[in-house]
Amino acid sequence: MVIRFLVLFTLLVVPLGCQKQNTESDKPGLVFRLALELNSGTRIWEVSHLFKEHLERASPEDGIKKGEIKVEFYDQGMIGSERQLLEACYFGVVEVVQVNSSMVSSVVPSYSLLDLPYIFVNDDHLKEVLNGEIGQELLDDLNDMNMQGLGFYTAGFRNMFYKTSGDCASTAEELSGLKIRVMESPVMVNAINAIGPSATPIPFSELYQSLKTGVVDGAENSADIFVSYKYEETGCNCFTLTEHFTNQHVIVANAKWLKGLKPKYRKRILEVAREIVPEFNMIWDKAIDDAYRKMQESNVTINAVEDKKAFINRTQNITDNFFAKHPEVDRNIYLKIKKIGAKYLEP
Repeated sequence: MVIRFLVLFTLLVVPLGCQKQNTESDKPGLVFRLALELNSGTRIWEVSHLFKEHLERASPEDGIKKGEIKVEFYDQGMIGSERQLLEACYFGVVEVVQVNSSMVSSVVPSYSLLDLPYIFVNDDHLKEVLNGEIGQELLDDLNDMNMQGLGFYTAGFRNMFYKTSGDCASTAEELSGLKIRVMESPVMVNAINAIGPSATPIPFSELYQSLKTGVVDGAENSADIFVSYKYEETGCNCFTLTEHFTNQHVIVANAKWLKGLKPKYRKRILEVAREIVPEFNMIWDKAIDDAYRKMQESNVTINAVEDKKAFINRTQNITDNFFAKHPEVDRNIYLKIKKIGAKYLEP
């Protein structure tokens, strides 16, 4: 794909290779930058925080002392949106970034597979795919863009939230006509339109104001995001468990930078990306439970969709259309995901 890379980061003027391998024992052997758009009120933020925290600990088995690795941490979009961060990682302006996997789909088409509606049966299916061979294959797909995926971190399923003066929707027909904000992912836009609402791609940073002013009626995301950004204050009073998409973030490193590191540092970075997965999963599960409790306390109605067949039927052609438009994406990956999911459907 052709990428438009126009990045001006005045705060980051150090070129690729911020790797410092000092001989003085009191200084870090490796210093690099890690950036993300989210704030600490969002539990998915914990991914980068855990990554930094673990890397800065001692790792005797790797011959690494405490503080030998130093991670310069930039969150809250301090140096750009997720799209800008991905571009910065490509150029090596920022060595490591955390972004939503849907954002990666704009440069690596195979990532759009993860955006296909109802591709995952349940949370166990999702985790098995992302943390297994298929996940690693997708992480390696970034190599063609001078980047390397380090790990996937699931934030579960996405649901629709919106404001209404009537009852919350429980059918696809009842959602029709709502303007729902989605990410800049063609697959996600097409899927939401197929379900019924009018998909409206706008930057995440503009969502709160767009809800307040009526540019959109609602959005789709996790319960944790809803609570963290206080969307109930915009008038959103319904949270419908459509579970139409899954949501995951990915940590991405500049490939040239990663390959140029001392082997012990490169090994440790790859190890940490994997070892923080179970710890993050526990944090996330608790966050969702807490979010549902807070939403109910704020008089937000949480309602389930009793029969998702109508939703699934409306999105059946999304997959076929996706492969017709992207013949470069290996359909075998999709088939392997579905094959794993079949065992979770067995009685």
